[in-house]
Amino acid sequence: MTELRRASTVCVVREGAGVEVLMVRRPLTATFMPGVWVFPGGAVDHEDASAPPSFGGNHPGSDWKVAALRELIEETGLWITSDGTRSAPLTHDAFAEVESSDVAVDPDSLIYFSNWITPAVLPIRFDTRFFLAVVDVDAEASVDGDELIDLDWVSPIEALERERAGTWDVAFPTRKTLELLASEPTVVALTDRLGAIESVPPVEPRLYVGDNEAGILMPEDEGFDAAEPAQKDPTILQRLAVVVAEGGAVPAEFKSRS
Repeated sequence: MTELRRASTVCVVREGAGVEVLMVRRPLTATFMPGVWVFPGGAVDHEDASAPPSFGGNHPGSDWKVAALRELIEETGLWITSDGTRSAPLTHDAFAEVESSDVAVDPDSLIYFSNWITPAVLPIRFDTRFFLAVVDVDAEASVDGDELIDLDWVSPIEALERERAGTWDVAFPTRKTLELLASEPTVVALTDRLGAIESVPPVEPRLYVGDNEAGILMPEDEGFDAAEPAQKDPTILQRLAVVVAEGGAVPAEFKSRS
């Protein structure tokens, strides 16, 4: 079985006209998910397990949150601290810059609410933890125009409408997370709901490939159980590649660079 790569994703929200979430766009030249709108985040690095005191130090499992805070700073310039939100784009290393500053980031402010695991059939798999972070309403995010090319503060409902209209490409776990974020009218209600989650079971969808389409199935979806044998079918990825090459309907994470 393919080894799981650990990753952290941060759903950054603020109170605007209801809940607003920060979405960022991957470059059109990216090999993986080109032009797709995502939440900030990235891989959990080895260095995250030995974070400096300004990142809360380290204890078992803390590297997930450290990675979330580090990636948020690296990608958007947003520092989540116990004294509020700081907007300061990086000039070099996140650990070094925070350690030399007069503040410390606050891992305890992150709410862990979701865990997605890439379908077993895929050659590259991620074990991704999703965290909620609340920032000040006037927080100013930025992107470097290279690793990320655009950003938007948007209501989860509007983001879903853009995906349905075809103006935004959104990966399957991102869409499901937006649906969850859209379920509460205010940031307070959302943090209360997600903060009350006591256990976060992993979600491991299954891949479905048809004649001119491919999709991702959740455990509650019709066809999920029937798709189990296909997860071990050595031809499923070849069939997926054919659907992609022929322009069939596929989730955003399977679309190739055009």
